[in-house]
Amino acid sequence: MRRIFSIVAILFALTGCAFWPRATPRPIPTIQSAPGAPTASTLVVFLPGRGDRMEDFERRGLSEEMARAGVRADWVAVDAHLGYYRSRSVIERLREDVIEPARARGYRRIVVVGVSLGGLGSLLGERDHPGLFDGIVLIAPYLGDRKAMFDEIQNQGGPAAWAADHSPGADDVGAQVWSFLGKRVSALPPTWLAYGTADRFAVGHRLLAPSLPPDRVKTSAGGHDWPTWQALWRDLCHHSDLFAAERPRQ
Repeated sequence: MRRIFSIVAILFALTGCAFWPRATPRPIPTIQSAPGAPTASTLVVFLPGRGDRMEDFERRGLSEEMARAGVRADWVAVDAHLGYYRSRSVIERLREDVIEPARARGYRRIVVVGVSLGGLGSLLGERDHPGLFDGIVLIAPYLGDRKAMFDEIQNQGGPAAWAADHSPGADDVGAQVWSFLGKRVSALPPTWLAYGTADRFAVGHRLLAPSLPPDRVKTSAGGHDWPTWQALWRDLCHHSDLFAAERPRQ
């Protein structure tokens, strides 16, 4: 199974500072809205960005926003920090400790919401285990940061044409994720993309956007920060088909 990606590339692109790895216990720690029996048939799985904590999804109001929108879903925030990426264990911990137990508990729809680094983790999870998720929400996902690669993708007519002519190296996480997207984006489960127009990674977001249905791409003024992500999540909860089955009919 192919699960190799460059930790060095992630660290330099997403930290910009010294990195001291946190511990990576098994099972991976989580915070759950329904630690006992499920209260809904849908589970939302939150994956944090670099430097963020699993507590931030509740602290920043993302779980509360679902309630405001009338979304009937449980949620779990996962402590998928950089240490798990560094040890190359993040996908297995997510699958074995979170997703498979959730399926066993009876959840019929699992939607992963990945912010920044968590967006990359969401895509890697689906790459390594097709069908792991029933829906994917990418909020300002990290999709690499090499301008030369983005120019190549653009000049060759998009991700599909580029991926057909490229074999990514083991140490190039950006090329790996774009090879996956170019070859399998049409086979992804329903996927939503949301990003700020001034995000420092927006060039990659704009390249991905045409591969998705237009009504599943959301933008907002703002950069790579929580106020922008909160606004985008609010829009997704209230004004998209993401939770059409989980909201009461008007």
